[in-house]
Amino acid sequence: MDINSLLSPSETPRSNSLTPTSAESVKSPFKHVQRTHTGTGSQLAASSPLSRSILPPSSIPAHVRSPSQQPSHSSPLISPVPAATLSGHFSRSSSSQNIETLAELGSHSHPSKTTPPILSSHDSSDSQKSSAGLFPRLTSAGSTSNPRASFDIAMVETPQQVLRVDYSETSLSLESQERLAELVAYIQEMPSMYEAHKEIIKILHQGFVDHIYPSSSPNARRDPRTYELLSELRQARENFDKLFAVGEEQWLDWLQDESILAQTAEERVNVVDKCRRAVEEEHGSARLWITYGDWVLHCYKWALDPPTDIEGENGEAERLVGREVFDWKLVLDIWDKAIHSTKHDMAQSHEVWDKYMIVRFGDVGQKLSPADTASALDLFQARLRVPHAMWEQTFQSFSSFISANLPAEYETIMSATLRESSTAKEIFAERDTFESALRQAQDNADQALEYSTFDQYIVFERTEQEKVTKRRNIKGKRHIKVVENTEFDMVAALYARAVLRFPAVVTIWEAHFDYLVERSRSDLLPLLGRATKHCPWSGALWKQYLLTSEIAEVDFDETEKIKHKATSTGLLDAAGVDQALIIYDAWCGYLLRRTKRPEATEEDADVAEMGIRSSIEAVQSLASKQGSSPDFDSSFRLQRKYVEYLKSQGRFDNARAQFDDAVADFGKCYKFWLTFYEFELQKSVQMAFIQHGGGERLSTLWSAPFAVGVLKQGLQYPGLDEPEHLVDALLDHCEDCEDADELQHALGLARKVQKDVVERKRLEALQAENIALSSQKAEQQASSRTEDVANGLHIGKRKREDDIQETDNKKRNTTADEMQQSVEDTLGQDELLKRDREHSSILVRNLPGNVHENKIRQFFDSCGVVKHVKYLAEENSAVVEFEDADAAAFALSRDGREFEGAELSVVLNTGSTLYITNYPATADDAFIRNLLRPYGEIISVRFPSLQKNKRRRFCYVEFKLPSEARAATELDGKEVDGLQIVVKVSNPAARHARTETNDDGRKIFVGQLPFKAKADEVEEFFSQFGTLENIRVPQDLNARNRIRGIAFLTFATADQARAALAMHEHEFMGRKITVSQVEEKGRTTKQGSRFSKSPSVQINGEDGANASAKKESSPIEDRKQRTVAIADVPDTVNESRIKAMAEKCGPVRKVVLKTNHQGALIEFEGIADAGRAMMELDGHEIDPGRRIRVTTEGEMLRQKAEHKEEQFAKRPAAGRSTNPSVQGPVRRPQQPGGRKGGHLGQRSAFLAQIDQKSRMATDTALQNGKRTNDDFRNMLKKE
Repeated sequence: MDINSLLSPSETPRSNSLTPTSAESVKSPFKHVQRTHTGTGSQLAASSPLSRSILPPSSIPAHVRSPSQQPSHSSPLISPVPAATLSGHFSRSSSSQNIETLAELGSHSHPSKTTPPILSSHDSSDSQKSSAGLFPRLTSAGSTSNPRASFDIAMVETPQQVLRVDYSETSLSLESQERLAELVAYIQEMPSMYEAHKEIIKILHQGFVDHIYPSSSPNARRDPRTYELLSELRQARENFDKLFAVGEEQWLDWLQDESILAQTAEERVNVVDKCRRAVEEEHGSARLWITYGDWVLHCYKWALDPPTDIEGENGEAERLVGREVFDWKLVLDIWDKAIHSTKHDMAQSHEVWDKYMIVRFGDVGQKLSPADTASALDLFQARLRVPHAMWEQTFQSFSSFISANLPAEYETIMSATLRESSTAKEIFAERDTFESALRQAQDNADQALEYSTFDQYIVFERTEQEKVTKRRNIKGKRHIKVVENTEFDMVAALYARAVLRFPAVVTIWEAHFDYLVERSRSDLLPLLGRATKHCPWSGALWKQYLLTSEIAEVDFDETEKIKHKATSTGLLDAAGVDQALIIYDAWCGYLLRRTKRPEATEEDADVAEMGIRSSIEAVQSLASKQGSSPDFDSSFRLQRKYVEYLKSQGRFDNARAQFDDAVADFGKCYKFWLTFYEFELQKSVQMAFIQHGGGERLSTLWSAPFAVGVLKQGLQYPGLDEPEHLVDALLDHCEDCEDADELQHALGLARKVQKDVVERKRLEALQAENIALSSQKAEQQASSRTEDVANGLHIGKRKREDDIQETDNKKRNTTADEMQQSVEDTLGQDELLKRDREHSSILVRNLPGNVHENKIRQFFDSCGVVKHVKYLAEENSAVVEFEDADAAAFALSRDGREFEGAELSVVLNTGSTLYITNYPATADDAFIRNLLRPYGEIISVRFPSLQKNKRRRFCYVEFKLPSEARAATELDGKEVDGLQIVVKVSNPAARHARTETNDDGRKIFVGQLPFKAKADEVEEFFSQFGTLENIRVPQDLNARNRIRGIAFLTFATADQARAALAMHEHEFMGRKITVSQVEEKGRTTKQGSRFSKSPSVQINGEDGANASAKKESSPIEDRKQRTVAIADVPDTVNESRIKAMAEKCGPVRKVVLKTNHQGALIEFEGIADAGRAMMELDGHEIDPGRRIRVTTEGEMLRQKAEHKEEQFAKRPAAGRSTNPSVQGPVRRPQQPGGRKGGHLGQRSAFLAQIDQKSRMATDTALQNGKRTNDDFRNMLKKE
């Protein structure tokens, strides 16, 4: 019997009631051609071939999709029956069947096979009535009082069940075996890698398909239960489900596989349970609801059919259980729930509704019973009032139904229905443009376009909603008609569809939640449950979940479970300490508020203290593991919560101790000191009320000496970020609350601090001017050719602190791919060796096996400060790097010493490091390693930091042996991607002094060029004066086929350049041009900003190069929409690599690297490309172990520069104190009769005076003309 005979309603006799009365079925006229199966694997009565249409064609052999391959009892999940084959009622067993008879039949078989399956839902009332509770019935979707939500079982501890690591003896291909072993090892180290889990499931699932339908035997069908990796496939899915939301596509595959394997009633119930979880997790999915309904319908038919010979003696018992579990009411209830859950989806709801009508009534174009006619009429009329894509087809079906069943009332019913449902038709017609755009984007798999269409669609719906609201508020006035949908909320429906398509986009979930809050909806907790399941890395969503649970007055235990779900999987930790801090902050706030309730108990206080303290420890531990600085939370959030708790308990001394302990970590943040000051003020007030009364209390409240002492302590803390705020707070407080003596001391301290601030700003201005001059020299150096390096110029390594910072808007004289030369000032030989890594490293051989790096470090610690230890376990050797070369030389004395029973060999690790430059700008660690791997074992590849100089392009490659490094130098001068690469053995002593390029007066600047001019036309015009070696005509970045009206020309000789100056004020293409000679140390034209191929984005939204000259610029908002900000970018990644990465998403206009903020700004040509990049770049692994994230420009700019600490900390200098001195307030006797708060007007005049001095000092530093490096060094010496 095939699937059609199982599912065709036309096979059962029709009755006038909705209760089928017969279990017999007749043969279907639409039966498939059957074939004889041979072998054990082919004798499966309840399985079906994998031919579900949702699978990609490449995943299923072509022969699988042939109708002739359909075995009997095919699952509807695999091969849905065409709608035309379903034309009648379904039979089910009579409800009056004796339950004792069922039990007696079950007793003749094995007890293990007759026990009904245990369901996770409650029994329905019908089941309780008919079966007296012996056989539990399966309840319909949504009928349970406490349904099992998928996120209640998935967000548990990180999966402990690991997969096997060896797949060499399996049926998978060799490539799949190797890849699977790699992925399993990878997730054991990093369980939170989403894509790795998905790929594991994909490989195992494909192996499952190939096992059932081997490509070598197209007509064979193996037993799916004999798949040797079946347990691994199931375990992989369970592990994935515990960490992440499964997703619509993954659910469909999972349900498909389990439906093939299900043979017993209990296994079928397990599939039903998974279907329920799927539709709860992927709310509103039409495809999953159809799968759910089809599977229950299939199980219902299976239970009614007689057992086959293959099922054996247990077959009848299993089907008896199935008849109790899968009844006709359950089928209808699930399909009824399906049409209500998908009604809001105007694009796909018709698929569910059409199937429901076929399941319930069969062919509605035929004559139905009076009861069915009445029910179908109500359903049709209700459906036609709902806007949906196939409204016309539904209306045609309704017309056929009326013609067949109510022909006498045809005109009356049709006209009334059309009148009542015209609004639905009009609503969809107005939105057909958006629906067509969404459908086209989905067909083309263009997620960026689909995302932007949803965004525009939602804006449209909200505008229409506002019109409806305004119309309701206008009473008694004529107004424009606005079509309103009363069936469902159009905006909420769109959000529901959007999150189904983009479940990992946090902003959509947040917008959906905010909208429901505006509409005062009550279904917020289920929405947040799904949101946190799909985006478990978002601290903001978890925080909102906790807050909403508190507002809804959910029990403490349930709210605690939400927090446990957020923190137990490790996904928040993987997202970074910032995300984890958000949820811990929300949890601490919840605990704190519970202690302030009128009904709070002592137990609530104890729980709060324990929870807050453990949260602080957890966040600090996570920050330490991730290498964050102690002051990663500049707002002092968790500690503030603890202080508030201690204050509420009256434990002021303990609260004060929290601030004292935090000074070492947060002392540089002025916000910390203001919080500390506010605490002391509050403490003074509360202590006054506790210890004093009456007039004595008022006199005590006048002064707060400890608060003044806190402000003074903060102002004296070294490295305070913004002391001006503390100065204002100190003067305000002393003028309002302290006596004249205290105010006098405050004014003196304020003058001293302000003087220091003015001096600091003066030095910063002078340094900025010096940097600008240095950048000009660096620009001239960058114009030198690659051949100079190949001819002997060696570029040495320099420390980051020795680099001179360059501004973001430097102009490149050469192309973006030309090599950046980085040379150092001439240093003495000894100093060079001290700062060189090669001469400060030693190679230690003959180490004992399994020795820990810390023991190696301790052994050499007495020789000097050990910066890094690289242990080579396979060779029993290690590379130890010291802080300087002297320590490495001293470590040579350990040669021949005994260590852990082994005699060590210690030699200098020189000659094994290569210096490489002039490689492609997009090269990364993998590119360099692949290039040099044939020459030997590579220990490390080091790229320079770009924080101080974004144009550096060189790296150091350390080999294990010097001979391997020398062998690799054969690449020196070879062409790699069009560039002659430079590969030399690193030699710090061969560094050259800085050299300045000089064009010897051969370069001229041409201005006022016509915007339509081309480079070849400019070259032809000026070639009459001599040979042009280089011509550069910058293009307008905001308009194609336009130049920026300037050009730089370099002639072969200075005489030719001077001759070209004769063209000054001459006409070129109808416009007078300006021609001037570029001087050796700058340009003749004044430049407010440097020209660049990637100009920095200014505050006003225009390019810095031509913000003042450009008359027609693109809107600021348009540029913002086209710009994507990325964060957590390593400081060794250059603009070219970021651009190459971003161009996979679309054309890139420019990239602005922000190394001082660990980020970059990427401006795309189109908004759709930017949208695609926001999804694809978020979480992209740009370097091994380093993933970037998409954020906002403001958040990215708030990040600090990357700080790379050495493996072992340096020894602190002797005698250096780490804690600033704390100077308490000085109290002097009050003069009797004296008025407090004197010096009226003095503070404002004082502040005006110091501000004027500050501006004068800054302006003087900026206007005294250009300064040189000598001036800057002399100034520092005078200090």
